[in-house]
Amino acid sequence: MKWSTAFVFVILSVPALAQGTLQPPPAAGAVGPATPLTPAPDVRAKQWLGLLDDENYTDAYKQMGLTAQSKTSSNAFSAKLAGSRSPLGAMASRTIKSINLSNNLPGMRDGQFATVQFDSSFAHKAQATETVVLASDKGAWSVVSYSIN
Repeated sequence: MKWSTAFVFVILSVPALAQGTLQPPPAAGAVGPATPLTPAPDVRAKQWLGLLDDENYTDAYKQMGLTAQSKTSSNAFSAKLAGSRSPLGAMASRTIKSINLSNNLPGMRDGQFATVQFDSSFAHKAQATETVVLASDKGAWSVVSYSIN
């Protein structure tokens, strides 16, 4: 009887082991299971700017922080971006100019913010500076402001 019980236990355990469902214990001092790291603010800004480059303003709006969304509607945001980005033509190049982290910004609630500036070039504008301001919200960076000069 002991062998049959052990055999059944082993048979039932093999699929769980094969699927990798058993996880190693968390590191010493960790609280809860490990989670993936949030992309750095410059990486998140580039991801979001990719939506603008593709003229996907609706998804760009949806991915903005609630603070930014509360200041404008999706339609107004899309119209403003279409008006400022379309005349520039296609994206040609974009490189990071600067990244500045701060704990507060004028007109914003307290929190952690990142201002990422890019030297950008478009088909119809050789030199431009894009500025993306992000806020850390629940462990993720979300865009709260965008400008282009």
